[in-house]
Amino acid sequence: MNDSVMGMFIAVGCGLLCAGLGGYMVATGNPSLLHDYHYATTPLAERPALARESGAGLIITGVGCALMGLAVTLGIVATVAGITFLVAGIAVALSAIIRHNGSLMSFAPAPPETLPGSARRARRSTIQGAALGVVLSLVSIAPGVYMIVTGDVSMLHSYHYATIAAANLPAFSVAEGLSMIVMGIGLLLCFIAGGRMTARPIPRWAKIAMALGCIVWCTGLAAMLIAIVSFGGSLS
Repeated sequence: MNDSVMGMFIAVGCGLLCAGLGGYMVATGNPSLLHDYHYATTPLAERPALARESGAGLIITGVGCALMGLAVTLGIVATVAGITFLVAGIAVALSAIIRHNGSLMSFAPAPPETLPGSARRARRSTIQGAALGVVLSLVSIAPGVYMIVTGDVSMLHSYHYATIAAANLPAFSVAEGLSMIVMGIGLLLCFIAGGRMTARPIPRWAKIAMALGCIVWCTGLAAMLIAIVSFGGSLS
């Protein structure tokens, strides 16, 4: 069995698993498959709706993942459709959480006795989140900058660029590098917001930054995948 076929089976399997979990949430209205901070401040009466809506997003995401795996046999149409479904499914799930929970991450209100010093803890947790975000985002940003500066795409899997014409590789490296930088920026925003969300009260800016970070990261991922296909490469 070659790598392409193995990749197809893995992608389809992940898609089916994701869709199955989503189907369970839609059928039962049980949000427990989500992290508890995704529904901690969601009113009990709204939790079944949250589960069904986010479950629908998981089903769409699973379909997208499976279609991307089937691109080996169905071609570019399946790839484009898969990316579209994947991004749309993630958007549906995240929007459902934000709408019902108020933010992607929320926690029960802090007891009154823990409130003294909360401003200091908030600053500390924000700085810690930012520091961790800088380190982790560099894992994406540094290779992106390297590819833009050098035109070297060897950091990608070989099947991503093996079929791309040599004359197009410099432009391809810039597109992939920019996409990775965007993903790194999205990750940094998420960690800054996540650090602040561990303290009380959670300000609106942290909720907005978390949502924006997720959108930016998904945009970078979509751009990376679309660039591979657009330049004639393969996703698997």
